[in-house]
Amino acid sequence: MLQCPYMGTASTHADSLRIISSLIACKGLREFDHTLSLELHNTLMVDHIGLYLYSESTQAFSPVSDLMTNPGSPGYVIGQLPAAGTMKEAVVQRGRALIENNLASSSWAETAILKAPQFETASVLAAPLTVAFPIENQSPRIIAIMVAIATNRVNAFNEEDRIFLEQLGAQLGPVLQNVLASEERDALMAINGRVVVGTMTIEQLMPVVKEVLHRVIRQDMTGLVRFVHSPQGPWFDIVYRDGVNIDLAQLRQFPFEKMAPAEMMAAGKPLLITGHNHRHFPERAYIESVGILSCILCPLIVQGTPYGFLAIGSTRRNAFSERDLAFAEQIGFHLSQAIINLTAYEEIRSLKEQLELENVYLRDKMTASVDFKTLVGESAALQKTLKAIEQAAPTDSTVLIMGETGTGKELIAQAIHHLSQRKEKPLITVNCAALPPTLIESELFGHEKGAFTNASARKIGRFELANGGTIFLDEVGELPIDLQAKFLRVLETQELERVGGTHPVKLNVRVLAATNVNIEQASKQGLFRPDLFYRLNVFPIRIPPLRERRDDIPMLARHFVKKYSERHRKAITRIGSSTLKALAYYDWPGNVRELEHLIERAVIVSQGSVLTIDELEQPEQDSGHSTAPRTMAEAERAHIIATLTQTKGILAGKHGAAARLGMKRSTLQHRMKKLGISQAARHSK
Repeated sequence: MLQCPYMGTASTHADSLRIISSLIACKGLREFDHTLSLELHNTLMVDHIGLYLYSESTQAFSPVSDLMTNPGSPGYVIGQLPAAGTMKEAVVQRGRALIENNLASSSWAETAILKAPQFETASVLAAPLTVAFPIENQSPRIIAIMVAIATNRVNAFNEEDRIFLEQLGAQLGPVLQNVLASEERDALMAINGRVVVGTMTIEQLMPVVKEVLHRVIRQDMTGLVRFVHSPQGPWFDIVYRDGVNIDLAQLRQFPFEKMAPAEMMAAGKPLLITGHNHRHFPERAYIESVGILSCILCPLIVQGTPYGFLAIGSTRRNAFSERDLAFAEQIGFHLSQAIINLTAYEEIRSLKEQLELENVYLRDKMTASVDFKTLVGESAALQKTLKAIEQAAPTDSTVLIMGETGTGKELIAQAIHHLSQRKEKPLITVNCAALPPTLIESELFGHEKGAFTNASARKIGRFELANGGTIFLDEVGELPIDLQAKFLRVLETQELERVGGTHPVKLNVRVLAATNVNIEQASKQGLFRPDLFYRLNVFPIRIPPLRERRDDIPMLARHFVKKYSERHRKAITRIGSSTLKALAYYDWPGNVRELEHLIERAVIVSQGSVLTIDELEQPEQDSGHSTAPRTMAEAERAHIIATLTQTKGILAGKHGAAARLGMKRSTLQHRMKKLGISQAARHSK
């Protein structure tokens, strides 16, 4: 077997693959730590494995393993040490794994472990977990340290062991980063569903926040503190506290402007206190006297104004890392939004107030300005679409608008509504792809009080809000199949039942629907109800993609140049002839939206009176005899793959595929999933 000189022997290579495979499947940091310990115990034949998260800003190491976090463990004292003089600090400074084969005779700060009677001496092997920077020639970033300990043994490790653990750390860094991100995402999804949605009091809210925090961050105290103005100046009041009793009267002896909350407010970002880096705060001695040795203070901003802060405390030093700080900041953002909601619900406690808010929503929709000037062009393809709009608008017929992403389907729906007899009534827009499956039925049809958890009041659905007017269902192909039957019934009977309701609600609603996928084909595949397709397809309007109306491109380009020159205060008088040719030749997979965004970017960076665009690249042409896509979905799939090929699979950024296609990254990811464009397909060319 051929061996890479940096991969070690075949056996160590197999060990690495086994360990990585086990850790990739982990659902959180604690499972990662436990699995890593089991795997390295068997591989290195050691007695203990320890994992620390490294915080660059505080140069501190936050222990993860029970070996350093359990007060009854002989290694607990090591987790409490400051970084100075430790092997962990040396690993970070040197950027490589280190061996100490006789800790008893060493000068490392970790020799404190030898005070435990069961440890006469030990051999220690410590290695960094690293993540490479995207910028070349930069050293990898250290995010964690793993330590292997062989107790009561000297010379337990050799150079081969050191190289193995060092190389393993370079491979495990990205794995750990993904595990942490997944754990945080799951926790934030949980808090989204339980906190931001629905009505709660502070007393109900904070236990939920504490529960979600405990999933990710080990802690002994959680508090919510609100800023107040007293005669003596700025101060704070404890709204919620769990775990440790804080006496505000004791804190009054310290000047607010020198305390940790004041520093947090001045910086406008979370503050991490490890127990070793906060000696300049005057309240330190009191806080430690009640048992809090590490803490995180996370500012809460409500409607642009400092509200207070979320406090998380621990009875251990070095208890929190920068990762915990970043996660607490995310929780703080959601908590700030929840406090906004709570404040609103304190003022709005009746259905009367809820309906008033819905009326505001309706008035906004009714008075929304529509830029029909964007329907620019004189091509035969566009004129055919405009003629269809004129024919359909005066009627109450259901209209199915079909077109690729970025062709302006919502603009067509607005035009139909504002040219109809219903123009004085609301036009309610629903993006079916943006609504979570668990909420879409309630959003469309409303619900009664008590229909489900957190349904504390009756909610009027979008169909009822559109009563007398028009409802526009964008991305209608994304409706869950089990909801399509209820939607079909509403279309045919013009009545609905709210979730949890028992009485039908009569409606008079015109339905406009849009899709950028072939729902007729989807109905044949069992992904969309055929009867619903035929009911929607009463008056189909197809919006031509920009490549089918190339004669309109110069006119559209000039329109957007004029629009964004005025907006960005640029004196651009014309477009260069070579640029116009390039624009007309390009296939525009993102259609008018892509063209508009490209022009705006060009206007922003333009320095003269003539607009030129250098970034536009032509799509690669197949040399063989390729077969043209048979359906709209196939065409869209081909365009996305071609764009991904040009960007080498990069989605985000100024030159990423999403920007070139004129759409958000999340929208592109959704379309890729829908069209079956896998990771492999991105790089297939």
